[in-house]
Amino acid sequence: MTNKTALDPENRALYGEILRAPAGYELDQALATTYTLDFETALVIPATLAFHAAESRQQTLDTPLALLEGLERLAKRIAIFCEAGRIKAMPSGANRLTALLEDTVTEVIAPRGGAFHPKLWALRFKPVTRKGPARLRIALLSRNLTTDTSWDLSLCLDGQLGQFTNAANDPLVALLLALPNLTPGRNTPRRASQIAQSIAADLATAIWEHPEHIRKISFAVNGLSQRVWHPRIGSTLGVISPFVTDAALLKLGHKVSNENAYLLGRGEELAKLKSDTLQTFGNVMILDELAETEDGDETEDQGRNVVPARGLHAKAFLTERYSSTEITLGSGNATTAALINGSNVEVFATLSGYTRDLGTVQQQLSEGSLGRYLCEFSPYELPDSDKEDAAEKRLDGVRRQLAEAGLKLSCYVDNEGRIELSLSAKVPVELSDGIKLHVWPLVTGQKNGTLLSTITKKPKLIGRAALKDVTRWLGVELQDAATGFKRVFTLGTDLIDLPETRTAEILRSIIENQDAFLNYLRLLLGDVSDAAKALFVAGSGGTYSGLFGSMQDAPLLEDMVKALSGDGRQLHDIERLIERLTNPKTGKSDVIPEDFLTLWETFRTVLPKERSRRD
Repeated sequence: MTNKTALDPENRALYGEILRAPAGYELDQALATTYTLDFETALVIPATLAFHAAESRQQTLDTPLALLEGLERLAKRIAIFCEAGRIKAMPSGANRLTALLEDTVTEVIAPRGGAFHPKLWALRFKPVTRKGPARLRIALLSRNLTTDTSWDLSLCLDGQLGQFTNAANDPLVALLLALPNLTPGRNTPRRASQIAQSIAADLATAIWEHPEHIRKISFAVNGLSQRVWHPRIGSTLGVISPFVTDAALLKLGHKVSNENAYLLGRGEELAKLKSDTLQTFGNVMILDELAETEDGDETEDQGRNVVPARGLHAKAFLTERYSSTEITLGSGNATTAALINGSNVEVFATLSGYTRDLGTVQQQLSEGSLGRYLCEFSPYELPDSDKEDAAEKRLDGVRRQLAEAGLKLSCYVDNEGRIELSLSAKVPVELSDGIKLHVWPLVTGQKNGTLLSTITKKPKLIGRAALKDVTRWLGVELQDAATGFKRVFTLGTDLIDLPETRTAEILRSIIENQDAFLNYLRLLLGDVSDAAKALFVAGSGGTYSGLFGSMQDAPLLEDMVKALSGDGRQLHDIERLIERLTNPKTGKSDVIPEDFLTLWETFRTVLPKERSRRD
């Protein structure tokens, strides 16, 4: 912040940097909260944490073995909480590896009727040597766990465990402890509850390293109680918010003079405001269209190729009080739900420092900083959308009703070995006239779906799928017949009577031949940097010589001997892999080379006793 512009777009931080462990440390546990989520991003995160060789999200997605090993290694250490019914729709079918996220992703609902809207990462890292104290990291974001490329803001703080309770962290601790109790109609997975409680206990004493010139950091959470927090306002005010309401803006700006009030929002949202509200702010701005691109092509930025941001999604409140500047970042917009009635669950962090160091509100939004990407907003009339808005509200009501119904998906193995899936609800759902409901097993795609008019306590067959394609996730499409307005999303259920061999079937579908088996062994045995290089090259259609091959290759045998001389953890992983890839009926496997099985019998006789594994 030496240039006094904390909001300068040149101060970039990549998402991967937030998740990367400090030198000498490895991830122990991580918790994330988000409003919306897409499964592809959720799949990539464990692989990103396990391997740092991927150059792009798509490259990782194109390498199923890397996704699988990332999930196998780290999914049990990660808990993601998101708004129920806000997981991205996948009409054409989902990656079957989403089944391995069933206990990682937990859907929740805001307890006061609004949206579950916080964007937070809380991570704990432990020394690779297992000696020394843990490190903590929190990141407050304005973006969700999706592929959105909007302009966003983030705050990342590293810290360590203290000896005493740090009261400043109480709001964060309260949020994490509340999460397991926000699940609608189903129990929170035990592992997710344990992670939330464990990290909350450490956050209670955490001491954070302050960014340059920051004298104080405070946190706030709305939506868990009747108490509603909002930023303190001083002599000047800057509001950066993509979504706005008249009530929230008037409450924030009523004590600030017109010329000292700045507002940056989205044009289509600002156009909805009353003229009196706009007049409260002497400086009303939007992103300049030249700062965005419509086709997503890469642009030149100081010699780097950067995918440009499109649209405003950042949220911030800036003010000057006496000799200090305060900058509040977080998830909350300048809306009634976030700041007035507190129905939304939101998280905020306020950074305070001397104005001479942090700069004024005007400097933060000046031409030398963020202002060079902004232009003045000119009010305009929006087309009438009352019918569509009413339809959207109706469908959102049904979405919440489905989320709270306690949906159950029951499995039955038919004579052909396929799984019949039947849907029921703890609380029956009756659709009103004019609303259509279409559901489908997520992996099989919308073409295999069923139209429903009700969901009752009695199970109703909605589709059939191979065992490897069975997950607890449903694709859902709601349509308002009068307007044609649609809502398409993914919704979780309780999966009943799932055959125990489902995970093994998924594994066999990914490790489909002997070369893939040997590749996966290399990941299990541990030189992740070289293994990742090979996987990502293979995922791009290339080859990487000298790493994998037949069992006569020295590197694989050497790594197995090294693993034997240690605690043997990787070898026990191999033992489980062999069990899962072996057909339980025949006792054989087409993907495990015979010479490897012969060698493995020697290792099996001298395996050290397995230590207890973390849930």
